[in-house]
Amino acid sequence: MTCIIIEDEKLIALSLEKMLKDEGLTVLGISSDIEESVELIDRLKPDIIFLDINLGKANGFEILRRISHNPYIIFTTAYSEYAVKAFEENAIDYILKPIKKERLRMAIEKVIKAKEQNQLKQTSEFLDLFRKLYVKTPQKINIETANEVHLVDVDEIIYLKSEEKYTFVFLKEEVLKTREALKDIETKLPQDKLIRVHKSYIISLKYIRKIIKNYFGGMAVEMTNGDIIPVGRNYKEHLKNTIGL
Repeated sequence: MTCIIIEDEKLIALSLEKMLKDEGLTVLGISSDIEESVELIDRLKPDIIFLDINLGKANGFEILRRISHNPYIIFTTAYSEYAVKAFEENAIDYILKPIKKERLRMAIEKVIKAKEQNQLKQTSEFLDLFRKLYVKTPQKINIETANEVHLVDVDEIIYLKSEEKYTFVFLKEEVLKTREALKDIETKLPQDKLIRVHKSYIISLKYIRKIIKNYFGGMAVEMTNGDIIPVGRNYKEHLKNTIGL
């Protein structure tokens, strides 16, 4: 990781530089001047700035108001009264002088953890975006009956029911009977459109007419074709979360 030290006491700056290098950080520069500090940060784009608050007549918070780069901020100061203000500026840590190696290492570890979490978040967001843009949700699935293979539009499925050795696929215009297991058909279905609500039932969110509750905490779903589908105890919370109950 890279860093810049903003410190007006030269001996402290040099001591901090040595400790940071010992921790494996690359020090890109040292400054005590507001204008120079802003220029260095925006040009070199360090991962971290170690920022003193009292810079002679200047104030370290002024630098944060003027930079466009967004580094991790670790304040290094002799004055504890600035702590609240420091964290209002989204500082990741606040180290009181004199700076000890152990305390400095703790602050650096916070940055490492924050970077890892941010990278995981960015990776997750990228994958979600990739799936939305490039992974097409299937519009049709194959359902094999006794003598035919039907190309079924998933938007036509009202619900599926498992009964004995068969699965019944209830469509808007017909009902298909297949030996394919419900769990196998489930792997082909878009989970944002059809969800399992019972060990024997998968329903389309599109065709829910209403939710039915009883005094004992049980739940069922009435579909637009008038059929009543029981909701299993283990699936109730998932259904409620999905439809926002």
